This record gives sequence, C-alpha cells and structure tokens, in this order.
Amino acid sequence: MAWPMRAPLLLLTALMVVLARSASAQSRKTSSGDIHAADLNDKSVQRVLNFTIREYNKDISKDEYYSRPLQVMAAYQQVVGGVNYYFNVKFGRTACTKSQPNLDNCPFNDQPELKEEEFCSFQINEVSQENKISILNYKCRKV
Repeated sequence: MAWPMRAPLLLLTALMVVLARSASAQSRKTSSGDIHAADLNDKSVQRVLNFTIREYNKDISKDEYYSRPLQVMAAYQQVVGGVNYYFNVKFGRTACTKSQPNLDNCPFNDQPELKEEEFCSFQINEVSQENKISILNYKCRKV
C-alpha cells in the first residue's frame, strides 16, 4: 500500500530537481559575462550614461561649446568585476559654452557654421560596491 504513495512523491522530487537545475543554468547563462542590451530607462544605466556625458564634455571634447546627445544609438551591458557598459552616442553641439550654467537644457546650435555633430563609442566600467565609474575606452569621430 505504501508504494502507490511513493511514486507521485518520487516524481515530484525528480521534477523539483530538474527545475532547480534549469533555473541554476539560466542564472549562470545571464551572469557569465555575456553582453546584452541595456535598458535606457534603468536608473543604473542612466547614472552611467550621465557620467559619460559629463566626462565627454569635461575631458574628451576640446570644443568650447557644450554637447548633448542627439541620440543614444546603442546601449549594452556586461556583468564582469562590476558592470561594463557600452554606449554608441551621437552628440550635437549646443548654443551654450561650457562655462554657462544649466547646460542640460541648452538648445542645439542651429547656425550652420557652428552646427557640429560627433559620434562616439564608449566602454565604461562601474563597480557600484566601491561607488566607482570609469571610462575604459572611447573613440570619437566627426559626423
């Protein structure tokens, strides 16, 4: 009489083991260093993108005018020792010089002789536990 009760219990246990292994394999698959699309609405992605824009204007662009993104053309992330972010950004020159306040709302420059665009690819690393963000690599070219 005990055998009929053991069979369903044995099947249920086997099913739980298979599901646990599947979930474990899935979590390894997404955290093993694979590069995948980043959600631009995510707060972490926004924080790193804003850091990238500030650093671009502060250290990378030698232009006296502030630049803002015209378009974020691609955003990817990769979990490593922290998170690597990969951004492809098309920047447009604004009508404001970098010394002016409130640059985030500055309009794009529409004067033909001052209108300039630049395409940049960035690799950024964030180690959130250490509150550290750094640009690992970048390449920019005029469009």
